[in-house]
Amino acid sequence: MLEKQASSTDNFGTLVLSTGLISPQQMEEAKKTSKNLNVPLERSLVMLDMMSGFLLGLVQEANELVSNGTVSLDLAVRALRLARQHNMKLKDAIGVLGQVHKKTGRVQTITTPVTELLLASNMITMEQIGRAVSQAQDSGMQTGRILVLNRDVSSWMMTAVLNALLMVRDGKIEKDHAKEAISTVGNRRVSIEQALFELGLYVEKEGNTVRIGELVAMAGFVSESDMLECLEIELVKEKQFGQILLEQGLVTSELLEAAIILQDMVASGNIKAFQAAEALRAVRDTGVMVYQAMAELKPPPQAPQKHISPQDLLVEAGFLDRDTIQQLVSDEEISSIRVGKKVLAAGIISEAFLYLALRTYSLFRQGFLSADQATKALALCKSDNMSLDEVLSKQGWFVPARMQWIWS
Repeated sequence: MLEKQASSTDNFGTLVLSTGLISPQQMEEAKKTSKNLNVPLERSLVMLDMMSGFLLGLVQEANELVSNGTVSLDLAVRALRLARQHNMKLKDAIGVLGQVHKKTGRVQTITTPVTELLLASNMITMEQIGRAVSQAQDSGMQTGRILVLNRDVSSWMMTAVLNALLMVRDGKIEKDHAKEAISTVGNRRVSIEQALFELGLYVEKEGNTVRIGELVAMAGFVSESDMLECLEIELVKEKQFGQILLEQGLVTSELLEAAIILQDMVASGNIKAFQAAEALRAVRDTGVMVYQAMAELKPPPQAPQKHISPQDLLVEAGFLDRDTIQQLVSDEEISSIRVGKKVLAAGIISEAFLYLALRTYSLFRQGFLSADQATKALALCKSDNMSLDEVLSKQGWFVPARMQWIWS
């Protein structure tokens, strides 16, 4: 009996963390409160305002279904996501997933491309892998996801590993390059794209491209943990990312169709990626058709978008005044690297802040930040002495790391 209760408690924690309802840090705080006040964990979550009564009810219902063997832990997680996103009853969400998802076979082996790269880079041990594989077999979850939940691997490192493996799969880098870059990520906590860029091993190509996963993340549908899980399934099962999003309960078929339409519009140059994300968010939040959401964007897509030069970005972000930049660089200069080099040589900006400016301008040029967002992001880096990643996270702006290193 006690063993069953412990298992139920473990499942409750996994459900809460895997659906992104609270962070691991919040869970630790809730557990301490539960112990100190001698109240159930569920009660402490509500007392600390970490979870509403409605969400708690959904999780408790899901936990009961898992505990009595009605559904798997994996299905319960996906159903919770769908129910939360679209304000559905849990059983209705389970029914929808049953129609969409023909059971994705998850045969767990002791090694996968993910664990092999982590081992080769000395980021985990075989003991940690063995424990994760055992838990993955019991829960139906992916091994990498279990490693993150167990805190054997940080979400930052898992992101780097998965993106590196996708690059290897797509023929963009060699396996040895991935291992070398992962070591850099581990030592300095930079993105895999930055590590590869600095090692001279890979540079993303320019172009109006946004991936479906990036678009839904920009629209706020997919959390970091959701994205990691979907990327891992993409690697293991070799499925299309859109289908994975459906199967994981992260989007409906209508939202996926809208995302594909908007992706095509970005590729054709009709809109920017940040506009597509705004429109997709409106489709979900208001229920309008995708073309109506596009028409209601402010400013509308057909209106000229605000443009800034590299010089404008530095001035508007507060790095230097207009007179100073005009003495150093002509108004006609459009190369961000040339502008940056001249400002750096004048001793006005440090190399670290130059990197921030170049990364931010790259995101603007590629259409993943508006001019105002880019200016605000760089200004906050300066005023609050924060990294670009910290600023973007604080503002709630998801942008692909790969688009930050296209400098010209």
